[in-house]
Amino acid sequence: MNKKKTTVIVTCILMIAIIGVIFIGEQRKNKSNEESVNSAAAKVEDNQKEESAPKEGEKKEEVKVPLVENTKGIPVLYYHSVGDDGNGDELVVPTAKFKEQMKYLKENNYHTLSMDEFYGYVKNGDKVPENAILITFDDGFKNNYENAYPVLKEYGFKATIFVITDMVDKVGLYLTTDQIKELSKNNIDIGSHTVNHENLSSTSKENTKKTLKDSKEFLENIVGKPVNSIAYPFGVYDAATINSVKEAGYTIGFSTDMGWAKGRTDEYKVKRVYVNATKDMDVFKERLGNPNYK
Repeated sequence: MNKKKTTVIVTCILMIAIIGVIFIGEQRKNKSNEESVNSAAAKVEDNQKEESAPKEGEKKEEVKVPLVENTKGIPVLYYHSVGDDGNGDELVVPTAKFKEQMKYLKENNYHTLSMDEFYGYVKNGDKVPENAILITFDDGFKNNYENAYPVLKEYGFKATIFVITDMVDKVGLYLTTDQIKELSKNNIDIGSHTVNHENLSSTSKENTKKTLKDSKEFLENIVGKPVNSIAYPFGVYDAATINSVKEAGYTIGFSTDMGWAKGRTDEYKVKRVYVNATKDMDVFKERLGNPNYK
C-alpha cells in the first residue's frame, strides 16, 4: 500500500471519529436540555401545588353551596355513644351503623350546619343549604372522638357535642381537654350539658344558675371562644329553666322533644330527632324525610 493511500485512509478514520464525537456531544446536550426543561416544569408544577395548598393553620377554601329558603324544617339528629360495646343498648350506635348513616347523608346531598348557621335559621329564618341537617351528641363520651369524629372528618361534616363538664379528664369514658380542643378546631362545636347532668327543672334556682354558669365558663376556657348552646339533661325544661338559661348567656337550647326544628320559632325549645341504635336504616331514612315521623 503506497503512502498516499495510507494517508487517505487515516484521514477518513479521523473524520469518522470526529463526527462521532460531535454526534455524541449533541445527544448529551439535547438530553441535558430536555432534563433541564422537565426539571423546570416540575418545579413550576410543585410551586403551583404549594401555592394552591392551604398553609399551616389555614383552612382549605370550602366550595360554596347555594342557600335557599327553608319552610319545611331541619332534622336535628342527636346521638349519645358511638361504639361496639353497647350490647344492645339503644344509646350506643355501633360504629359500622354510624358509618352507614353518615354515608347515606353524604350520598344524598345532606349539608351539615355549624351551630351559628343553625341558630341563624331558627332565630331569624336565615337561608340554609338544600337538605340542611344538624348533627348533635349528648354527654361528651370519648368514643365521640375515637369513633364518630374520624367518620365526620372523612365526609367533611360539621357537628356539635354537648359536654358534661365534671366528667372531662376525670372518667375514662369521657372526653379529655385536649380532645375537646382538637374537636373545636375541626368543625365540631362544643356546647354545655351542665356540670353534673342535673335535672334543671327539679334542682333549686341557685343550683341551676351555678351549673349553667360554671359549665359555660369551663368550656369557654378550653375552646377559647363563646359557648352559647345547651342541651337540657334528660330533655327536661320549663319556663324557669329557660329564664335561667337566658340569664346565663346561652342563646339556644335543645330539648329531646320529637320533631324537626323550624325557622323563626322558639330557639330555647329546639326539637330533635333521636337516633336509636336498635332501629334500622329504614327508620333512620324515614325520620330524615318526614317531619311528622312516628
